[in-house]
Amino acid sequence: MSLRGAKWGANGMSLLDENMTSELANSLKKASGAARTTLEETVTRQTTRLRSSTKTRKSAATRERIMAAATSLMVERGNTDFQMSEVSSRCKMSKGALYYYFADKDALVEAIFDRSIDELVDSVEAAVAAAASALDALVGLTCELTNRMSSGSPLALAMTREVIDANNSVLPSMETHFARIIAIISAQLERAKGEGMVREGVNSRLGAVAISGAYIFAALEVAGLGEDAPTGDRLARSLIDIALNGMGTEAAHAALVSAERLSSPSSDAEGVVAKQPAQG
Repeated sequence: MSLRGAKWGANGMSLLDENMTSELANSLKKASGAARTTLEETVTRQTTRLRSSTKTRKSAATRERIMAAATSLMVERGNTDFQMSEVSSRCKMSKGALYYYFADKDALVEAIFDRSIDELVDSVEAAVAAAASALDALVGLTCELTNRMSSGSPLALAMTREVIDANNSVLPSMETHFARIIAIISAQLERAKGEGMVREGVNSRLGAVAISGAYIFAALEVAGLGEDAPTGDRLARSLIDIALNGMGTEAAHAALVSAERLSSPSSDAEGVVAKQPAQG
């Protein structure tokens, strides 16, 4: 457009320039408003997330404080016969606030059980990872099992018949966690075979089930064996000795072999026949 044909405004600018300037100003104003809205929304979202995260951390800390108070009561008394009012008193909180975190006593004890058995499995895995041999691994995991499952421990107390009877949801959790321990022991028995410490014919899975059950019950019952009962590493090594060397003497082994032969005469007869020289 030539200057001659352009229409000029009072300020000396062409009307075309004025329109462009106005549109540009409006666009900038809209963009600024949108940016401000977006920024405000972002700040609001981040503030909400921060508050939620802070609330979650406080909630987790409160749950831990409640569980610690209940665990102390259990260990002090050697049972789970505590009252929720006692827990709220130790935590210096109202019973209403306590029930916000745990619906009832069963839920609280189950939470203690879950945490305790998680810690047990973690400690068993750590002991195995640090072991230089299968024997060291078996001794290490046995120490963890016997120490954490000892009579009067939070885990042992949480597994009492009272709790299991009160809410059967404990049982699937036990099965899941102990399945992990059985798998760990089974793997170490296989490792021990490769190191010449366990017979090749041994069923590692069955052996792991038998060993884990024996260890757990031994840990729970050792307190009733008197002052001379082995504890700690001595208990662990005693259990390993029984697991790997057994309790029988050579005479017992010979008697067992003899009994096995008597129980399957056909196979023995076939063996004898096979060894007899051919008749001419």
